[in-house]
Amino acid sequence: MGKVNSIFKVSGKLGDYVFYELNGKQVVRKAAGKKRGPKSEAQKKNEVQNTEFAKASSAGKFLRAGLAEECRRMNDRYLYRKVNKLMLELKAADGAEKGQRTPAGGLGTPEGRAILRDFRFHKKYGHFPKLNSAVRQRGKAVVHLSPSRQPLEGITELQINLDNGDFRRQVHAAPEISVQNRAEVTLNFRRRKGYRDLLFIWGEGFLQGVVVAEE
Repeated sequence: MGKVNSIFKVSGKLGDYVFYELNGKQVVRKAAGKKRGPKSEAQKKNEVQNTEFAKASSAGKFLRAGLAEECRRMNDRYLYRKVNKLMLELKAADGAEKGQRTPAGGLGTPEGRAILRDFRFHKKYGHFPKLNSAVRQRGKAVVHLSPSRQPLEGITELQINLDNGDFRRQVHAAPEISVQNRAEVTLNFRRRKGYRDLLFIWGEGFLQGVVVAEE
């Protein structure tokens, strides 16, 4: 650190030096340079974790945007935390190399599909309907539900790209459910590369969904 003798007051960074005032006197020091050399294993691991966390956080934001109306009805100010945790679990189910794992990749695995199926967007506990599966057959989704005293009010079809946030959605009226607890929903969207096809059931106090599987 050196002192500056000048009639002009200088502050801030100028070239490789930083000028500032200390105890009423103007001083100068050399600016800290960037650390050079190879990154440590800890730094590399931290970068990978940060990258994957950012992807999961973005995917959670995209899913909430695609289900904005349904999420609003949940009336849960902390729902975003639950959805972000869901995205991290889906990311962990992806079999890609670390640093390349994504929630979308996780949904392509049996483990990831089970994680979404068992996730509850609602915070209340009760005897709500549960969508166990949805299979695409000739332009329709054949769904299987668990019986419940709580009425099903509707189904939301969501086709979403969890990497860039693009989505299409269609709300369907509650279908007629057979005695075998099965129903059919006419799908509005054909399969699209890079997108996941999801179905969500909803009603008073509940929201839950699954991946639409191929026949």
